[in-house]
Amino acid sequence: MNILENPWFFISLWMGGAFSAALFAIRLKIPVALAEILMGAVLSHFLALSNPTEWMNFLSKLGATMLCFIAGTEIEPEYFKESWKKNMFSGLSSFLLPFLAIALFSHYFLHWKTAQCLIAGIALGTTSIAIIYTSLVERGIENSSLGKTLLSSCFITDFGSVLALGMFFTHWDISSIIFGIIALIILWLFPKFLRFLLAFLKKSPVSEPEIKFVFFMLSLLGFLATMAKTEPVLPAFVLGILSANSFSTDRLLRRRLRAVAYSILTPFFFMKSGFHISLHALIFGFFPILLLTLIKTCFKLFGLFPYLILEKHSIKESLYGSLLATGGLTFGLIAAHYGIQNKILNREEYSIITIATLVSTLIPMLLAGLIVPKTIVVAEKKKEEVPLKKEIGEYEEEG
Repeated sequence: MNILENPWFFISLWMGGAFSAALFAIRLKIPVALAEILMGAVLSHFLALSNPTEWMNFLSKLGATMLCFIAGTEIEPEYFKESWKKNMFSGLSSFLLPFLAIALFSHYFLHWKTAQCLIAGIALGTTSIAIIYTSLVERGIENSSLGKTLLSSCFITDFGSVLALGMFFTHWDISSIIFGIIALIILWLFPKFLRFLLAFLKKSPVSEPEIKFVFFMLSLLGFLATMAKTEPVLPAFVLGILSANSFSTDRLLRRRLRAVAYSILTPFFFMKSGFHISLHALIFGFFPILLLTLIKTCFKLFGLFPYLILEKHSIKESLYGSLLATGGLTFGLIAAHYGIQNKILNREEYSIITIATLVSTLIPMLLAGLIVPKTIVVAEKKKEEVPLKKEIGEYEEEG
């Protein structure tokens, strides 16, 4: 028996790779997701693991679904209700401008087919709420005017990308419409039931029932989505949005869910995303990758920077926020992953899109770190001065 076919050896190799990637990410100060993708590419090429097993594929899809759900919960419901109309234009332009530019470039210069161009446009037109939220929290400005504007605009951008993936690649028929209607009914009932469940479980919390319930709902909606011939990430994202109000009032539950997702499930998605990266495409596709990165970055900045200026943020704050919003790791990888899973993209095309997604996320984040405005530095210092005992006391009260 080949040692690589032993599931215990393979899972130890996988989680060891995820742990090593986390250490590299901390050391190099880069997103953990990026380090996990690179680790997956290394394992794929040096251990001949380019053909993952069926259970790996499923866990990867579950990890992507969890990422979309958690991204949806990052939205602050009250602020979004007040500001979605105001931020609608910036959110849509932040998606549509790079989406159209990338799709047209892929068609006329790379000579890709329509479906491949659409996947490229969706993957490189999106934004990562998770990365932006993490960066804002690290700086202590998640509740500032700039932080709330960025999160609200990027939510609209992400929703546009997920909706585009569902619209362009869902094969509609009677059965898909029926299952879609059932999913909508469940989504409508979910927030009411979740509030009741959380209130009831506070009286007698046993063995994380809330998290089990979330996984049950995601699994059920995933089943309905596959029967409706669409991607499970779309209802998962909507479910996260509908859960945001409950999660915003229960930070401990959010932390526990993140712990489960980021420690076990999301490494399967990110590392498997690296499995399909071709080193040949990385070497010989340098110019397409460079051009896609430049096009995405320029049109992302053009879509958001003027709006932030109009919102009376300084030039430096506007540029900082626009650079943060350029990164699109989560949904970009999900779109590319969908393309290769459904044989829309070949390995070379997938590699070009994925590497461009990684580079166009990493470089703007590094540039944003070099131009942090003074107002943000002050906020960061104030955050560091908050006593640790206060935070511990809050979690003890929540527990």
